[in-house]
This record gives sequence, structure tokens and C-alpha cells, in this order.
Amino acid sequence: MKSELARDALRIRWIIRFSLITVPLTAAFGILSGVALRIETALMVLVLHVVGGLAITTGYHRLWAHRSYRASPLLGYALALFGTGQGQLSIRWWVKHHRAHHRYVDTDRDPYDARRGFYHTHIGWLLSYDPSSWGEVDVSDLDSDPVVLWQERYFWYITAFMMVIFPTAIAHFGWNDFKGGFVYGAGARLWITFNSTWLVNSIAHASWAGSQPYSSHTSARNVPLIALFTGGESNHNFHHTFPMDYRNGLYWYELDISRYLIELWSIFGLASNLKAVSPTAIERARRGQKQKQQ
Repeated sequence: MKSELARDALRIRWIIRFSLITVPLTAAFGILSGVALRIETALMVLVLHVVGGLAITTGYHRLWAHRSYRASPLLGYALALFGTGQGQLSIRWWVKHHRAHHRYVDTDRDPYDARRGFYHTHIGWLLSYDPSSWGEVDVSDLDSDPVVLWQERYFWYITAFMMVIFPTAIAHFGWNDFKGGFVYGAGARLWITFNSTWLVNSIAHASWAGSQPYSSHTSARNVPLIALFTGGESNHNFHHTFPMDYRNGLYWYELDISRYLIELWSIFGLASNLKAVSPTAIERARRGQKQKQQ
């Protein structure tokens, strides 16, 4: 069993390193070679970046990692499909390291331990990928999830199609821009999405950034600007204080597109059992933290 886990870790380690090298190099080589960025391709990149990023925040993160709501089969498969296209590996892998992060935050068993600095939390933990150092977490709830099992069965087919073939084909057949679709749709787009996701691990845990209005027990901080790049994952101090809440932004001025989408889906019956912390609990946490800071 241990040797099998070690082989699996080695395989994933090389997959991660290969992706983190080839994706930016593909984009850079294409740009330096003079591949023009057409307006149609730029708009496609923007749309796929936003849709895919929201599939990570509402799907991989809030649905599967935290079980903050339930999704209909149709919604679940759609989130898994576009989430896979973001190059962030499988739902099970993503949930495992994220749950370990929450359970063992700011300790040696936290995959992206903020005490090790900005570089480690942003990308270093991936380059030095070592799952044996992560704390143990329970992901058995995923064993009976049909969407997770479907993704695992066809993972590499879905990955190849959604990451590379899909954006390239749209640009090629849509406006005869095969090269632009590949360079910008499959290269630059992924690199932008990677870094947008990593901002939540790095800046939102940096001691020099943001605020801690709910708790100072962890390094997590609210950094409003991050919401523009992550679909609403900016109130990280709130999220670490109340991780099961489907919301991240509570008020109209706290941008949280992911929250609005989940609420919209619930209206149409695609999402249900939305979990939200009571206003009393939130106010209690805020008052307690304010007293500590005085």
C-alpha cells in the first residue's frame, strides 16, 4: 500500500511539474513567435477563465471540499466538466489538500503552510509536492459521489478535451484562429487561472495583507481585491472562521459572484440545502475579535 501511494505521489508530482513548465512556456513561445491575440479569442479566453474559475470556487471548493450546499446531477456534472478544464487535477485530489489545509492550517501538516512564506503558499508547495507531509483527512464522502466517480473514470479524456481541444476548436472553427486558440485559450488562460487560484493561498494568508475581523486564530485574512480574480473568494478570514458557509461575501459591497450563482441555482432547483451561519454567530465572532484588537 505504501509503495503504491508513493508511486502515485511521484506520478502526480511529475504531472504538476510538467504542467507548471509547459503551460507558461506554451503561452510565452506563442506570444514571442508573433501569434496575434484577436479580439474574438481574447473574449473567449475571458469567458472560459470566468466560467472555469467559478466551477472551481462553486464546485471544487464550496460544493465538494466544504459541502456547503447540494447540487443537482446536472449542475454537478457541469461543474466537474469545467472544473477539470482548469488543470487543477481531480476533485478528490483538490478536496484532500484543501481539507488538510483547513484542519491543520498554519502547521507543518498544512500543505500550503503560510509560515513558510509567500512563495511556498503561492506555488512552492506544488513544486515540492509531498502529500506524505499532509495531515490526514476524511474524503470518504466522495466514494459514493457519482460525479466524482465519473470524473475519475474519464479524467484524462476530460482533461485533454476541456484544457486543450475545446478552446482551440472554438477559435479554429469559430473564427479560423487555431494558433491563437491554442496559445491563448490553452496556454495563457490556464496560467492566468492557476495564479488567480493561488492568490487565495498566498495573499489571503500574508501577514502584510488585509484584515482579520472575525478571528486571529489563523493567518487567513480578508483581502477585497482578490474577489476580482477569484469570483468572490476574498473574505478569507470569514471563510476560515465559518468554512461550511456557502457564502464568502456577506454584504452587497463584498463581491461574491460564487454566492450569487449558488443562490440563483437554488431558485431554479439546481442547488439546495444551502448552509449559512446565523447572524448571531457572525456578530459574536466579530465582537470577540474586536475586543482582542482593542
